[in-house]
Amino acid sequence: MASIVTNAGTGSGNDFESIISAMVSSRKNLLNKRVTVKKAEVEIEQQGVSKLSSALKSFKSTIDNSKGIDVLNTHKITTSQSSNYTAFSITAKSDCSNTSMSVAVNQLAKAESISTKLAADSTDDKGNTVFNNSFEAGTLTISVGEGKTFDVEVSEGDTLELIRRRINTSKDNTYGVSCNVIKTSEGYSFSLVAGETGLDSQNLSISVSNTSGSEGKNLLSNLAFDRTNELEKDANNNYVSKSDSNWTYSAGQNAIITVDGNTLESKTNEFKDQVAGVEIVAQRVSETETIDGKEGPKPYQVDITSDDSAAAAKIQSFVNAYNSLMSTLNTLTQRNTYTDGKNNYDGGDLAGDSQVKALQNNLISLVTRGSADESGLDYYSCGLEYNKDGTLSLNTEKFSKALNDNINAVERLFTDSDGLIDKISDQVYEYTKFGGLLTDRETELKSQSDYWTQKENRNTEILEAYEASLRTKYGNLDSLMASYQTSLSYLSNVISSVNASSKSSS
Repeated sequence: MASIVTNAGTGSGNDFESIISAMVSSRKNLLNKRVTVKKAEVEIEQQGVSKLSSALKSFKSTIDNSKGIDVLNTHKITTSQSSNYTAFSITAKSDCSNTSMSVAVNQLAKAESISTKLAADSTDDKGNTVFNNSFEAGTLTISVGEGKTFDVEVSEGDTLELIRRRINTSKDNTYGVSCNVIKTSEGYSFSLVAGETGLDSQNLSISVSNTSGSEGKNLLSNLAFDRTNELEKDANNNYVSKSDSNWTYSAGQNAIITVDGNTLESKTNEFKDQVAGVEIVAQRVSETETIDGKEGPKPYQVDITSDDSAAAAKIQSFVNAYNSLMSTLNTLTQRNTYTDGKNNYDGGDLAGDSQVKALQNNLISLVTRGSADESGLDYYSCGLEYNKDGTLSLNTEKFSKALNDNINAVERLFTDSDGLIDKISDQVYEYTKFGGLLTDRETELKSQSDYWTQKENRNTEILEAYEASLRTKYGNLDSLMASYQTSLSYLSNVISSVNASSKSSS
């Protein structure tokens, strides 16, 4: 195979390189003229579809926060608690009604706990060290109730600090039991706290087994806690530590609050269902006050009123999102201008796109063609306004009046199932869902882009072959012309030599 000439014209001195370059450039322009334009158009459209998809998803995510039953049933809650003492927090649920009540926190929920003290460097009657914080090996079995146990293996020489770590990090400790160790001037305090708050929620106990160790190690049995041996009931039938027990016992307790004189209990500090329409979380026991010579937890006044401004903010959020989307759609579909019949490509990425225009018209139609419901209200009598420039705005005074006159009707129109926001959300979903209109379009555009890329690559191969053929042809021509020039030069030298001989002989 003949080698390809890489610098045509070297032999003959002719500028064949410029000729090859011009011919390749001309062929390239001819081949790629349509491909380049089509590929660029597809890429622009892909960018536009991507922007459209992103805008629609963002729009849907925003407006979905403003739809749903009771979403406009917003309330403002005020309490008489001081700014530097908060006994409880209270939030309104979707079915909350305007009301007033008094709330006092009598008691916070607490988890059951046990603790024991181990003296450092104490000695028995024989002078032997009783506790040196180095335990024999064995197994601690911690129980929080019937069928709820986990084992902790203790190695010889383990300290209380290490045992604490083993308990707290055990993969089998799925009950939330926590261990704490405190070192004091008198020794150590070892305690366990159950993982659940509330009265009788858990029943802590610790048993010891498989013990072994060398002389001088602390007995693991010092950490055993048997409820039968350590506890008894007091006059109120509550468990307390026996007088001779080495353990201090604290029973779990429920949270107790008083609402309008009614006593409510919860195993946690949360009261989610006891008071209709609200959730109360106890945070600290109420301040005390004395009334008629009797001291008790102070009740705080709670007032719950409708919050029209919060409801209006929900609709205003929808209005803002709608206007932003329409602005994006207008920008994407802005038409290109032409000069002498040539496209200037100065419009939007989806200039004049029929699919986007159809979506835009559908959304406008949902807003402008809404009919009144059985109450006689429609979007516009509720304060929604459609402006000449195609944007929406909200008259908050009209909206608040409609809300106060008939909140159920306003919710049906705007936020309830099959309300305006729900209809628009469903319309947008047809475009953004997996397998939806935009997904199909993105797939088709990807195929088109791949096609034109293949055409571009094929044209590159054609141009490379074309350039190679030109170089071969002009290389051969260069060689031929070079040989002619050599022969001509030879003949010229011969003729000059003959002429010189003739002159010298005469």
